[in-house]
Amino acid sequence: MTQDTDRIAREVEDAVADDVAGVSARVRQITLKVLSEGQLDSAALKSVMDAVVRGAKTGVERPDPRNTDALREAMHGLDQALASAAEATGLAVQEAASRSSEFSKQSLKQSLNDLGSLEKLFIETLGDAARQSSGHVRDTLHGLIEHARHSGTAVGGRVQGALSQLAQAMTDMTQEQMQAGANTLRQQGALLAGIAAGFLKGVADRLQPPDTTDRDA
Repeated sequence: MTQDTDRIAREVEDAVADDVAGVSARVRQITLKVLSEGQLDSAALKSVMDAVVRGAKTGVERPDPRNTDALREAMHGLDQALASAAEATGLAVQEAASRSSEFSKQSLKQSLNDLGSLEKLFIETLGDAARQSSGHVRDTLHGLIEHARHSGTAVGGRVQGALSQLAQAMTDMTQEQMQAGANTLRQQGALLAGIAAGFLKGVADRLQPPDTTDRDA
């Protein structure tokens, strides 16, 4: 999935600069929308995470204590969006496991591995951003990382739930579904990522505000 990461960062920056009370919901909306527009794979998730964190940092660079709260709320929104992405990936794997003639156990296992590493990827992204920051932004990001490591994250909780639900589906797959060639694995991985994005689109659409541009004045 190719995303305009600069556009994503600008939208998040604008959200952070707005009312703090609405930052979390707005960042979640932005993140879900872009993730649902293509294939929901690891590369796309990392690219979008980086863009969201970059936009949030830019929006809080002024030494204003209020902005610390805005940065926390922005990362909360990102965490919630990633939790929805984890759920969508789990649903996609569950559906794929039921379509045994189309997917190998290898491709599903790779998707489960990617799903299992999603919380780690989120924390690593915060860590990368903290190392490139200073002052209250760096301190806030470090605080979020410590909280995530000790208390967990929304995405981590959703990942664990999805993995436990999918364990039996993987066990039930037959030996004939164990192996696939590299090209087949790539094709199956792309199909799985597309299915996951489809599930996520339903969530994103429900969160989008109504379009008022065509209403009568």
